[in-house]
Amino acid sequence: MESGTTNHRERIGDNISLDRKIRTIRIILLGIVLFVWTDAVGKWFTPSDQSTPGIFLVLEWVLCLGSSAALFHLTGKPEKNVFKWIFGIIYYIIFIVLLIVCGYYNYQSEGTIGYKISTSLMPAVGILIEIFHPRFIKWYGNLLKRVFKLDGIRNVTFAIGMLVFYALVVIIGIGMYRIPGCLQGYGRDIVQLVTEGEINHNQDCSEPRLQYRNIFNDRNDVQLEAAKNNGIKEFVNCEDDVRNFRLRKIESCDYYHVQKLTHSLPYLTPKASRLLEDMGKAFQDSLFNRGYNSNHRFTVTSLLRTPDSVKKLQKTNVNSSSNSCHCYGTTFDISYRTFQTPLRGKKASVEKMNQILMEVAYDMRRQNRCYVKYEKQQTCLHITVR
Repeated sequence: MESGTTNHRERIGDNISLDRKIRTIRIILLGIVLFVWTDAVGKWFTPSDQSTPGIFLVLEWVLCLGSSAALFHLTGKPEKNVFKWIFGIIYYIIFIVLLIVCGYYNYQSEGTIGYKISTSLMPAVGILIEIFHPRFIKWYGNLLKRVFKLDGIRNVTFAIGMLVFYALVVIIGIGMYRIPGCLQGYGRDIVQLVTEGEINHNQDCSEPRLQYRNIFNDRNDVQLEAAKNNGIKEFVNCEDDVRNFRLRKIESCDYYHVQKLTHSLPYLTPKASRLLEDMGKAFQDSLFNRGYNSNHRFTVTSLLRTPDSVKKLQKTNVNSSSNSCHCYGTTFDISYRTFQTPLRGKKASVEKMNQILMEVAYDMRRQNRCYVKYEKQQTCLHITVR
């Protein structure tokens, strides 16, 4: 009698152990499905030039696995669907609140905005899977039995039918990874909406080259004539010659940043120097008036060139002219992609700084203070003082 009772208890213990293993496997599988969905959708919003930090992906996996375990237990115990929905919605609310409290949404980056969207929706996807997956599998199994006239589920036809369904799920998951970056434009808009409270609808984000190339189209011959009228009358051959001309040295300051110059010298005529400084002040004022830290700076990429540097530049830059406006000290280039942002305070996105720079250049041009050429290949504004 005691031996039978012991065997019965062992069988019960084995069944409990097996149930635990099955539950663990189901939780892990659901976690994998949620992570694949979150990761794939996150990549849809990620620009090609952005990368997602590895630690962020680890965090996503932890959130997916934790949600899988929570949803498995919360929606698995109630028999009625209404209670499953209630428990699932309660967990969803708690999940979002915890993300907000822990500062998950505070890290603003184009490379992670898609993951924030997919992670926020991830518990809802888990709820749908937990509630509808068993019902769908039951319906699908009965459909296989009716179509193939099967007496039970213990046969090869039924197993193949089930494998086909899960194979389709895997194929869809792989397919989701084949279209990364397809929504990157919306990702940038969302980042701008969250960080700046607005989305630019003047096409400066989606089609900047088309728009600005049409606006800033002052030809080289027009700029060259202005350079000859306003600039130095003899070419500078080396930096030692600068002392013979009335030129101002241009260095990084509070209003703009001068990158390391490889094909030009850091000098401009006084009139061009004032224009550059006024543009830097206007750039900062415009950002400050919109609620940003005033210490943003654009980047100057080219200044005074010597005939020698022009020849060298022509080997790599097809747009470079032998009779360059840069040789007269009246012309400078400003990058519309490289900016310097402050360490503290509210920072503007690259798109916003690009927009403000274009507005400043447009205002200076409208005031007849300069000519502007939008350079597509060099990603800069080619500006000559008038």
